[in-house]
Parts: sequence; C-alpha cells; structure tokens
Amino acid sequence: MAFDPVVSYAFVGVGVFTQGVALLLARRPLRMLRAGGRARGRIVGNDEEMVASTRGPGRLFHFPKVAFTTATGEPIVFRSRMGRRVAEAVDGDVDVRYDPATPHEAEVATFRNLWLFPLITSVCGLPFLVAGLLALR
Repeated sequence: MAFDPVVSYAFVGVGVFTQGVALLLARRPLRMLRAGGRARGRIVGNDEEMVASTRGPGRLFHFPKVAFTTATGEPIVFRSRMGRRVAEAVDGDVDVRYDPATPHEAEVATFRNLWLFPLITSVCGLPFLVAGLLALR
C-alpha cells in the first residue's frame, strides 16, 4: 500500500520536530553532566503547589527544596523542577548535579528528574519519523 507523499512528509516533519524538542529538553541535563558539578545534598523542605486539572479538582504536588555546598564552598538552596504527589522526607540525602557556572540551576540527580521528559518525547516521535521515512523509500 502506497502512502500519499504529503502524508509521508508530514510524518517525517512530526518525527523530526519531536526529536528536536527531545534534544532541546536534553540540553540542560547534558550541560550539567558535561560541566561535572556533583554534590551530596540534603532535603530541607517541600514546596507545595496545586496543579490545575481539566478533569475535577487540581492535584497537590510537592517540590523538594535541596541544600548543598558547591566545590568552591558556596552554599546553595534550590527547588527541584520535578514534583511528586508524596512529599520527600526532610533531612533525606540526595545526589545533586549542577553546572559550576550556574549552581542555582541544580537538579536532583535521578533518571526521572534528568531524562524522563526527553526520553518520552523522543520515544513518542520516533514512530512518526520511522513510518514517514519508510513510506518515502
């Protein structure tokens, strides 16, 4: 079965676009890993935020606040960009990744916090790219 070339190019376009977005989302964790800033942090609290929902009431998310000391001895406190439905235990130890040039943009070093969104975006767009390229063959 032959596909219309316009549909094939549309699939390729969607695939290329999503892979580009995935690369943009991966820039920050890649920069932190390349810069090499690592530290051991301590959870000092959780910021609560109500996230609106289109279906029913909003949901309460907890964003951990983490304190750590850079390699140069500068104390830093930051709020993680990834929230959870359950609050993190205060005084818990976590690994932190940061760019020494911008230590306030640090993040808790877990797979979920660093790579989940780039990976999901890439995996969702890859079938479009493959299908479009195969159809153009």
